[in-house]
Amino acid sequence: MRRSARPNGFTLVEMLVSLLIFSIIASIATAMTVGATRSFAASSTALAALSDLDRTRSVLAADLGQAAERPSLAADGSPMPAFTLTPDGFVLVRYRAGDVLPGIEKVAWGVVDGQLLRQPFPAIDGAPPGEPLAMLEGISAVRIRVADRNGWRDDWAPRQPEELPRAVEMTLIRAGGVPVTLKFLVAA
Repeated sequence: MRRSARPNGFTLVEMLVSLLIFSIIASIATAMTVGATRSFAASSTALAALSDLDRTRSVLAADLGQAAERPSLAADGSPMPAFTLTPDGFVLVRYRAGDVLPGIEKVAWGVVDGQLLRQPFPAIDGAPPGEPLAMLEGISAVRIRVADRNGWRDDWAPRQPEELPRAVEMTLIRAGGVPVTLKFLVAA
């Protein structure tokens, strides 16, 4: 019997080929892990933005759906209609849900410094707006249209101070230039 002159073990070439294959597999696994992590982060960010938009839509729908046909007084004492368009939003008087007695409040919505704000007033008549609550971030512009019996319009001049529009359309331009249009019925 003859024994092989080759000792048991791997040659240097075999070891280098094995290390090369292992490094290729490790590079692919690392790239897949980085891609999955980035995809997860992007999905989380998109879901958070969608959640914020849905929360804002719900609050806007509640405010407009509970609009009250009640004029108010501005902080300087001048009369205000029940619904007033402003350059960056609107002000309305609404019924406040959850009170034992029917309660009302005045609320302002508008865009200031890239944020869509909801600002309740501490009193219906003669009070300046209270502390704002940021509903959405990254808003570069807003466009408000209202619908009356004649259709959609960019201005609101009610014949009577208690008159409300039938619907409100709010188009928010996000920082990336993507518009989001929300439409709401106004109840009264």
